[in-house]
Formats: sequence, structure tokens, C-alpha cells
Amino acid sequence: MSIASIITPISVTGQFISNFKDVPSFSHLLTHGHEAITTVPKDKERTLVALGLQDKGYFLLCTPEEQNKVAWFALRERLKARGYSPRGHATCSEEVMNVLLRDVGRISKETARQMEEDAEVLSDIVKESQPIGWFRDVLASCINLGATDLHFELRGNRAMVRVRLDGLMRVLTAVPHQIALDGISAVYNIIAEERSRSEGVFNQALAQQAMIPFVLGSETVNLRFQSHPAVSGMDVIMRILRTNKDSKKKLSLDTLGYTPSQIDALQTAVGSSWGGIFIAGITGSGKTTTLNTLLTQLAQEGNRKIVSIEDPVEYHVNGVSHLSIQRSVNGDESANPFKGAMMAFLRMDPDVGMFGEIRDAFSAEMALGAIQTGHKILTTVHATSALGVVDRLTSKSLGLLRDNVCNPEFLSALVYQVLTPINCPACKVRAMDVMSPAALIPYQTIFGLDVRDIYCASDCGCEECLKPNIDYSNSKHAGVKGVKVSAEVILPDEEMFLLLKDGKGIEARKAWRAKRTAKFNESDMTGKEAWGHALYDMSRGLIDPYYFEMNFGLPKLFAPKV
Repeated sequence: MSIASIITPISVTGQFISNFKDVPSFSHLLTHGHEAITTVPKDKERTLVALGLQDKGYFLLCTPEEQNKVAWFALRERLKARGYSPRGHATCSEEVMNVLLRDVGRISKETARQMEEDAEVLSDIVKESQPIGWFRDVLASCINLGATDLHFELRGNRAMVRVRLDGLMRVLTAVPHQIALDGISAVYNIIAEERSRSEGVFNQALAQQAMIPFVLGSETVNLRFQSHPAVSGMDVIMRILRTNKDSKKKLSLDTLGYTPSQIDALQTAVGSSWGGIFIAGITGSGKTTTLNTLLTQLAQEGNRKIVSIEDPVEYHVNGVSHLSIQRSVNGDESANPFKGAMMAFLRMDPDVGMFGEIRDAFSAEMALGAIQTGHKILTTVHATSALGVVDRLTSKSLGLLRDNVCNPEFLSALVYQVLTPINCPACKVRAMDVMSPAALIPYQTIFGLDVRDIYCASDCGCEECLKPNIDYSNSKHAGVKGVKVSAEVILPDEEMFLLLKDGKGIEARKAWRAKRTAKFNESDMTGKEAWGHALYDMSRGLIDPYYFEMNFGLPKLFAPKV
């Protein structure tokens, strides 16, 4: 019995075919063999086929991982261009695919031309797609505004589109649910890098992640995509990484907002040949930017081999070998990509390693092993203070031992930072004119600041700081322009190492604070925590007490205990 003689109605559309007898009847293969009218990329030749049907119809058959991928869409467009009409599609097992291709004959090796055609077809799809066109307009607005993050919050039949500007969430627009869902689905399925997708096809019922390179004019914008189902809907967050822009912009610790004493401390830590520099902060606190600023400085020196392992790579730094990996979004560690990356790291003869984030036991062990074998390591970790990094590294989830962590060969520097909005110079107002004495005076009595030097962001903003097309109707203290770091940089000494090793975090914090000799309105940050850095900026009129309290709490929390 020939393959083509099997007669099956096309009732299997959208289903998974595990038995060859369920494959629809077809006359020949449109993508393989001597009757092929088109081809598929070489790496798809045994996972994606088009079956030729009567009256120039076709049926797409592929293994599950190929459905809705770029090659799948591109094949549909090529067949459409050749006058073929779709009659259905399904996924199948490898066994079914092997039987299907067993007698096809020699598979074409001419794939380079076809891959080029695929790229052209994909470009046409992107240009002509209405959902992608809608998303392009939204993203272009974000870029023009200078937003760092794009949020889609889908609830019921509406979708709120919000952006993060100057560290604060602002409303951009609201649209019908389906418009947002179609746009999100299209960019995930068609444009996201295949290797970066946590799932092959967008599914609003699952938590998913990907990297999406989106071309806007002459610039390629990388979007770090994260979705998660929520009550009555879902949230999608995209971190906007402007690679082209950032590669041209000269980053420095000074422009980020670090003070001279903090920069000196970091230069001391970076200059040593061993140990780890751990940068802590919450999500969106600029940790990666600071990390890459330090990495850029090291790369410019040109005398050390630098290798980064990131999930995924966010910024490309000249002179750094970037290794991109993809963690499992569902927590499956059976094939941990860090293991292979670590082996590659050690074989590349590195002097300095940059590990994007320590967030599980394996990456913590990887950092420990790299430092103990004599490598300089720069990385980030989620913690609520610089000294809190030790507690985080030795927690049950990361699992390192205090004896290994609390020594100068392992820790070079502990850094913690938050981002604080900066008052717009054009419209900021004197705090004495808008704050009550009860709210303002504690900054003088507790911290010794001159309240005459303190300024607030105006509620209404001005043409210098307000962004077009943003809804400020429910915003207070809207007159901000840019952000800066409020940071603490600690190079632990012997006393602090001994206290931390014994688990005496409170005593270690007291030992650090005891090193302070400068007033809070002076730039020396020795012995000061991040809130002390913010107070210094407040004394210069840069930071509104409202945003100090948003990040750190009320002044009375810092009053000496009697």
C-alpha cells in the first residue's frame, strides 16, 4: 500500500497525530523529494512538512516544538505565494514523521537560499501584521518617552498599558483586551528568539519568558519578556534594552550617581585579582547597569580575559565574551544550562567572570567555585541591603556556607542600590513652602539637615519634565526628571567578617555605621547606608522627601534609640 493511498478525512486539524494511519490523505510532499515546490531550512527537514492535497491545497504537519515558529509561518506564506490554500494543520510524533519521510529520497541540501527567503518572508509578515503594527506603535511611544519598562495589565475586556518613567509607573493608554492580546501573542510567536522562548507558543495561562529583538527604524530594541497569569487576566512585562543606544552612551559610576568615596571603594575592589563584587537591589534598581559599567571599565583596560554568563544577555560590551543561557521558567533543573556554561567558562581561560544573577543554588555554587579557583567575579543578587547579601548567599535557597562566604578571598565588595527620582530643576519647589512643619522638621532634628536646602517635586510638573501622552491626572509629585542611585558600598574589614561569619548581622551593621565621621550633608559615604546617600542628595535639593520616604520610610525609623 502506498502512502498516498491512505484515505482519511481532514478531521485531525489542530490535533496531535501519534499513529501514521491518522495522517490525512495526500498526493505528494510539497517540501521534500523530487516533487517539492519549496523547501524548509535544513534543521527543520525532519520536523516540518507540507502535504500536497487536491486542488492546490496543503496540510501542514510538524513536531510539537515547531508549531507557530518562524519557519512554520514562513512556510505558510511561501505556499500562499505559490497559489496553495491551507486545509489544516496538526502536530505529530517523531515516529510518524520518520515513516512519512522514509521513502522520500534525498533531502535537499540547498538551504542557504531558502533561509534567506524565510527572512524576507518574516520581514513581510512583520510589516503587514496589524497586531505587530499596533505593538510597534506602542513600543515607539515608549522609546520616545524614555521608558525603561512596558507593562500590559489585562483584566476582563480591557487592557491597561503602563510604562515606567523616571522609576515611576505611569499610564500610557487603555485598549480592548483582544487588541493587546493579539499584539503580545504575535510578537512572542513570530519575533521572539526561538532559543530564548520558555514555551514554543504563547499561552496566556502559563508564565513565560523570552528575548524579543524588535527593529524600530535603524535601531534594534531588545525586550526582555515576562508574562504571568493573574486573577481575572494576566500581566506582561517587557524590560526595554536599547542596545544600540547604550553601546554608544558612555556609562560611568559618576553619571549613575555614585559619590567620590564610593567610586574609590569600588575601584579598589575592581582592582584586586580575586574575590567577588556583589551588587544587590530589588527588581528595576539598576543593578545590571552598574554591573555593566564596571565591566566596561575592565574591558577598556584590555589586559584581562572577561567572560559573562547571562540569562539572557542584556547588554553587549566590547571586549567581553558573552555566553547566553536560558533557565527553565518552570523550575526544572534536570538540564541546568549553567553546568555547560560553567564548563565553557573555565575552558576559556578567563581572568574575570560576570554572572548575570545569583538566584539559585547552582549559580551560587558556580560563583563560589569560580572565586575559589582564582577568578574575579562580578554579579548581582536580590537582597535588601549590602550586608544582607551574606544572609541571602547563605540562605537555604542558595545554600553557601558562612565559612566560605565571610572571608576576604571571597568578598571584595558588597553593594546595595535603589533608584530615586530627581527633582525637575525647572519646577521644583521649596519644601518649606509645601510641607507641614511636622513632616519637615524631623529631617533637621534627626539628620541635621538644613531644611532651607530641601526641595520637593511639584505636583503638576512643567513642560521640561512632563511627558506627552501620559496620564498624570492621579499623580502627585509629578515634577521629576531622571533617576539616580542611592547606594551603599561596603568593603568588609576583619571585624565585620568575624561578625558576619558568626551570624551577627545587627552587630556588623553597627560596626559599619560606627565608621561614619561625615555629616549627612557631606559626600563621604563611609559608614553610611543607602538612605544616608539619599539624605546627602536631599541636602543638595535633588531628592524630594516624598521619594525618600517611599524608598526608605519615615525619618523617625532612623532616630537613635534612647
